[in-house]
Amino acid sequence: MIFFTKLFFIVINFVFVSSLYSQNSEKDSTEYSTSEINVTSTKTEVTLQQTPSTISIVDSTDIINRNILTFDNILEDVPGILIARSNGINISSLSIRGSSDVAGGGIGNRVLLLLDGRPSLTGDSKGALWALIPTSIIERTEVVKGAFSSLYGSSAIGGVVNVITKKPTLKSFTSINTNFGFYNKLSDSLRFSDKVQTFRGIDLLQSNSLKKFSYLVNLNYKKNDGHAQQTNYEFYGLTGKFNFDIFSNRDLELTLQYTNSNSGFPHYWRKDPGRVADPFKVADYYIGDKIDKQTSSIDLFYRAFPNYKSKYTTRFYYYQLNSTSFYNPNNPVSQLFGSPDTGLETFINSYNLGNISQFDYEFDYNNYFISGIDLQWNIVRSNPAYILYGDQQMNNFGIFAQHRIYLLNDKNGFNYLTAIGGLRYDIANIVGGINSSEISPKISFVFSPAQTGFFQNSSFRFLAGKAFRAPSIAELYFKKELFGGFDFVYNPNLKPEEIFSVELGLRKEFENLSFDISGFYNNYKNLIQYVNIGSGAYGPFQVQNVAKARITGFEISTSYKNSAKLFDNKLEYQLSSNYTFVNAKDLSGLGIDDYLPYKPKHNLNIESNILYEGFNLNLTGKYVSKVDEVLFYKFEEPDEYFIMDMKLSKDITKNLNLYFAVNNLFDKFYQELERIPAPNRNFNAGFKLKF
Repeated sequence: MIFFTKLFFIVINFVFVSSLYSQNSEKDSTEYSTSEINVTSTKTEVTLQQTPSTISIVDSTDIINRNILTFDNILEDVPGILIARSNGINISSLSIRGSSDVAGGGIGNRVLLLLDGRPSLTGDSKGALWALIPTSIIERTEVVKGAFSSLYGSSAIGGVVNVITKKPTLKSFTSINTNFGFYNKLSDSLRFSDKVQTFRGIDLLQSNSLKKFSYLVNLNYKKNDGHAQQTNYEFYGLTGKFNFDIFSNRDLELTLQYTNSNSGFPHYWRKDPGRVADPFKVADYYIGDKIDKQTSSIDLFYRAFPNYKSKYTTRFYYYQLNSTSFYNPNNPVSQLFGSPDTGLETFINSYNLGNISQFDYEFDYNNYFISGIDLQWNIVRSNPAYILYGDQQMNNFGIFAQHRIYLLNDKNGFNYLTAIGGLRYDIANIVGGINSSEISPKISFVFSPAQTGFFQNSSFRFLAGKAFRAPSIAELYFKKELFGGFDFVYNPNLKPEEIFSVELGLRKEFENLSFDISGFYNNYKNLIQYVNIGSGAYGPFQVQNVAKARITGFEISTSYKNSAKLFDNKLEYQLSSNYTFVNAKDLSGLGIDDYLPYKPKHNLNIESNILYEGFNLNLTGKYVSKVDEVLFYKFEEPDEYFIMDMKLSKDITKNLNLYFAVNNLFDKFYQELERIPAPNRNFNAGFKLKF
């Protein structure tokens, strides 16, 4: 019933927005941009109207308006995205339209994270460290939905998140961002600490140019006591971006990054036999467990424009993750596998090396061709091998090509119909293990009916393609899940999973109103899924190829921007909403009720933003329906929830901004994963100073 109430509000919101549009608005109203550029959907620069797939863009203004403290906060309001967190710095999964699984450590991840176009995934699980990207350096984030193996290979089976960072400034620029916050004190029956749990952070950015050389340096720090036991963390990050214009048509860019995070090892909440659960506490023998992670990366990017028809880019990148987990002497895992005196330490060191080279050539106005190679080497060293993966190596070679053709043009050069065809061939090799090769084709059409009239700024799109995902090292050799103590039987004979994907969509932009609707169909073959192969609820589990699965659904997004006069001053406002329906079916006959786990059917986001006299008020709301099936604790599926966040900011001067924010405004108790409480109501305030 709650869902239909929320759906009623979204319909009312849309009707209200439409009625506002139909009224006579002022000539100085804020117009919706019809020429916003993205690069992720085709690996070339295209406008939203030319994009052959559903794409969502979150820019730096959105980041400022919303209460965003970590990178995952940017993505949680994007249509079709669901995030499952075990604490503030550990993201169990990020799923686009139900694509990814929830197994911890990034296992089952089907979304590719790119940082300025380079893959940013761990070598063991192919998961992304979603929370570690500093938000102040982000220019915009492009989220492309659907199967994109034809351009990006294995990890892009469910979609691509591409973070485009800011360019160094021409003049000296410095910004300082700070925040401090605290969690609502829990009731006596739920409280795990008598002190107020706080969190804080500071972010410093400096940029400048010196003739042909320019740079951007960012330093950020975060510390959080945690809203529940074992959810505390401390984080340091340093990023440097350096540009050198070799010639007028050639430039070189070097990016260096280092992060260090120390956090409590998250565990399921405490539930002793015969007693009521303690949602914000864990068992005594888990207290003191922790995870230390260090990442470092180097990216060297070269770009050349030999002439007006061609472009060449190549990048060499190196990404390293060192993860150490400590289990205290009282932990049953320590007593079983380590020492009851000193505890147990596990180590995972992964190293990713790669090169992506691309050549663009424009034969004429109607024909644009790209081709390239994508080489990756993933090396993993882990210990102890009887719990983790041992020492493994995976190599991948990919070659891709794409041709864009303008099929119908008028005499003025307006393009009515665009076709894009793409193809990629990948070879994946586990040293001493399985070998596989895959072909990923794609075809798409974008039809723009008219330059004038009702269908002006409208585009219909169709995309169909085949994609794949090779099993990760973690999925092939995983032996024990230390988060909850579940046992696994590793399966080195996993096959790559495949998907046939189709999407139909319509994008329409008025002067102030934008509207996007799409329907999607994803048919999986050999879907990689965790299966309980034991006789009881606690397993053991094994990663297996489920014979068949299907995810279908639709997505609707609206956004309205306008302005009005209030007391002789200008008031600007924006109203937006999006709704995603996902029907995820396990067709293998192995699941309960044939549901794929962790795939809620309904996801609704609403947002309003009001700007007046230097004040900016932002309200966001999120509804997620109940989870029909989980993996580990059957009959404890997370229930539906609706939460709201609020942020109020004020420009004191053109260089100083103050803000106050409340997350989980109504203090709703909810779960993204079973037996893991989401944060209760919390408050934070801070300032941004730039000069």
